[in-house]
Amino acid sequence: MMQHHVVSDDFLGKWQQTTNVMAGIFDVPAGLIMRVWPEQIEVLVSSHTPGNPYEAHEKANLSTGLYCETVMATRDVLQVPHALEDEHWQDNPDVALNMISYLGVPLLWPDQEVFGTICVLDSKKRLYQERYVALLWEIKRAIEADFKVMAQQQELIAGNAQLRDANQALARSNEELKAALEKINTMQVDLLRAEKMSALGKLVAGIAHELNTPIGNGLMLASTLKSNAVDITRELEAGVTRKRMQDFIDGVNQGADILLHSLGRAGELVTSFKQVAVDQSSMRRREFGLEKTCGEILVALGPTIRKSGHEVVCEVPDDIVMDSYPGALEQVLINLVNNALLHAYPSGLAGRIRITARSDADDWVEIGVIDDGVGISPANLARVFDPFFTTRLGQGGSGLGLSVVYNQITSALGGSVRVDSELGHGARFTLRLPRIAPKEVA
Repeated sequence: MMQHHVVSDDFLGKWQQTTNVMAGIFDVPAGLIMRVWPEQIEVLVSSHTPGNPYEAHEKANLSTGLYCETVMATRDVLQVPHALEDEHWQDNPDVALNMISYLGVPLLWPDQEVFGTICVLDSKKRLYQERYVALLWEIKRAIEADFKVMAQQQELIAGNAQLRDANQALARSNEELKAALEKINTMQVDLLRAEKMSALGKLVAGIAHELNTPIGNGLMLASTLKSNAVDITRELEAGVTRKRMQDFIDGVNQGADILLHSLGRAGELVTSFKQVAVDQSSMRRREFGLEKTCGEILVALGPTIRKSGHEVVCEVPDDIVMDSYPGALEQVLINLVNNALLHAYPSGLAGRIRITARSDADDWVEIGVIDDGVGISPANLARVFDPFFTTRLGQGGSGLGLSVVYNQITSALGGSVRVDSELGHGARFTLRLPRIAPKEVA
């Protein structure tokens, strides 16, 4: 049971920003994160938006017919377009606040106990399109990822009170990681607002999950070293043997090596993803090595790739240097790889995705993203770049990824793209780009 966990100010501040942006994207007066208690439900976070009748920390009794009670009971999405037109909802308490439309999903602790809900409410009739429902699910997953971090922090604190010393030693590193994650979150909000980069939410969650392992290892190891130091200090008062002292020194050396490796791994992840984040958020033009950029993308996509069970390899020469917009190119390659992971292997068999490149004599670069999956049917081949076209609506596909690919290639990068496929023999997306991008970005 995890309901009694205290939510720190850091998480509350982050969730406040999330609800503010969420209310703006959905264009509603109220975006809420609700927390359930044994007999009441609390407004934990309320968006700072005009016309919002809800205040943070307000509580209401359960068993009164609130929208959120149904969401928590069913553990599923609830959409009420107009409560006054629905006999089941016309007398619910939120109607008294003129909140007549509702969209909400449940929030679950890592042990699957109900935390509460995340929802949006409006004073006018609303029927949300599927992509908005999918966006709310992505925000839910990001908050539930924070729950896992909270649970890990509580376990570490409960397991060893001396972690406070280790936390102080690692505070500067944690602040840098926090700043990097905040930059990623900011970029995610901007892209979601434009409804172009739905894949970035999964990318951020994957990187955050990946960072938890080396940081958690570092924290536990620092605690162990501190405990061993306390033990040897106590033993020194009575006298220790040379062998005991050598064992202690060997343990410290081994622990230091592991600690350096864990923190080094975290640093590599932040460095690689930071470059991707900076490029995508600023859309600045610069010279960059294509092979290095490809490697940074694979590092950032590492958690997603490993979870998929497939292999993604970069077969790019190290001598291709472009003067272009790396952020736009990274968006393109990330979407193409994610598209292949999502659509190319429905049978569950392990697959292989290749990123290739070659230079032409006329100062153009040809980049290929090639998979060995099931291929694309002739009926869908001509529609893959259409906005909101997807074969997996409601199953993780928004239909925006390949539309973003086409727009970025033909506008910012000044190139062209084509797709070739045969059922049962995979698909190949071929990008033809000028090595030196056009002066003006469309």
